[in-house]
Amino acid sequence: MSTTADVLRPLGMLEKLYPAREILGVYNSVTVTATYHVSAKFEDTTLRAAIPGLLRQHPPLCCYVVDVHTAEPKFGPLQHVNARDVLQTLQFQQGEHLAGKLQELHDQPWPKGPKPLWKLVLMREPQSMNDCSVDSVLHIALVYHHVIGDGLSGIAFHQSLLRELQAMEQKGQNPQHMPELIRTPTSINLTEPIEQLTSFPLSWMFLMKKVLEEYAPRWLFGHPTTFWAGLPTKSLDNLPYRTRVRIITIQPERVTCLIKASREHGVSLTSLLTAAIASALAFKLPAASSFLGLTPYTLRRVTGTSMDEMVNQSTGFETTYPMGILDNIRKSSSPAERLASLWATASYFHQQMQSELGKCPKDNLVGLLPYVIDSVAFYRKKFGKAREATWEISNLGLCKPSPGLPSKTWTLDSMAFTQGAQPLGSAFTVNGVSLQEKSLTLAITWQDRVVDEDIIDAVAHGFTDLPDLLQHKAPTESAATESH
Repeated sequence: MSTTADVLRPLGMLEKLYPAREILGVYNSVTVTATYHVSAKFEDTTLRAAIPGLLRQHPPLCCYVVDVHTAEPKFGPLQHVNARDVLQTLQFQQGEHLAGKLQELHDQPWPKGPKPLWKLVLMREPQSMNDCSVDSVLHIALVYHHVIGDGLSGIAFHQSLLRELQAMEQKGQNPQHMPELIRTPTSINLTEPIEQLTSFPLSWMFLMKKVLEEYAPRWLFGHPTTFWAGLPTKSLDNLPYRTRVRIITIQPERVTCLIKASREHGVSLTSLLTAAIASALAFKLPAASSFLGLTPYTLRRVTGTSMDEMVNQSTGFETTYPMGILDNIRKSSSPAERLASLWATASYFHQQMQSELGKCPKDNLVGLLPYVIDSVAFYRKKFGKAREATWEISNLGLCKPSPGLPSKTWTLDSMAFTQGAQPLGSAFTVNGVSLQEKSLTLAITWQDRVVDEDIIDAVAHGFTDLPDLLQHKAPTESAATESH
């Protein structure tokens, strides 16, 4: 057991879930990758020189989890960070792509003991491998444990990293030799756990519904409507942990088209992307009677936590897509009819999302966590059962550059957000992030063999075909145009 000197604070009710999943080997990491065009000489020591500033700005980078196998795990402080533990360089082989490297990173377990729960992985494009001087294309991936940050934390980190790089550039610094052992700040102040920042009141109706879903005897209440969710969960002995990643890039002019059309129809871009998933699956899986989507979102607006901080304050909500919605999609034959059903589905989701946000934090899924006494047992009992969602869509939204002097050396070209395979989660996950006036990157991640490749292909095509589909007019729009 740890002593008081070894502890920063106990893990909160949300944070406890992530070490439990790590213990079972069912979720390793989150990554947010920034792709840069570098127009000057770049050495790996430049990243090492940025680490002290990052440690000062983001306390979670200075901690690890102690008493991980007990009912009360805690954050412990790291006295030092060894650069060897947090800096890694990978080389692309001929024909390799970023997605393949991210798959490898997600499948790597975290080291035991007092080690950082993050690392920076530098990956050079093939043409840059032997030339780190001019016009290099670099991928810098932040790989981190979900216990120290949500997806938005990856954005906050990269904005801090870019500021550190810009500051070194402005000062004309080009570090050649940096110590491997980097001391952490003497004071490490973590943000309080989410339950100390806000309350999560539950209505009796919401609570009873969740209890019945979990424990109600089937002989009394009948079998619930089943939704398609790929293969049922299996132990890692029967289905080894292997992450698959598919990256889809939507170019800036097409992103503008999607955003403009979404606004005209009174929905968000996430709503449109969600509708594209539902539409692709409805056609690809004609026998499916329903789907269930899980949509994470941040609680920072409720807790007042800055978007610049590294924390995990994510929650989510579920949306069911019943047979009526799927029939409406499937009966559409022409592009115009498919577009009409797409907007109908997007509007349906958007209304659900607005309702959820309107009542938050009341009747929130996070509010059920006090009833989870043993997080490991909570997840272990899910093995062998049907998955709890068809898909998860987690869209970090628009990443805006931090204010400051523009860099002559570093040009941020794109970002990618990925999660490791989720053997106890949804059949697949869609992760989105975009840069201002640049591309939207969508990454589909799933556990190998849980979903057939052609289903992932269908979802990917659903995204890439969206801009062309929007060129058609839905029947009601066509009628309105003709009447003028």
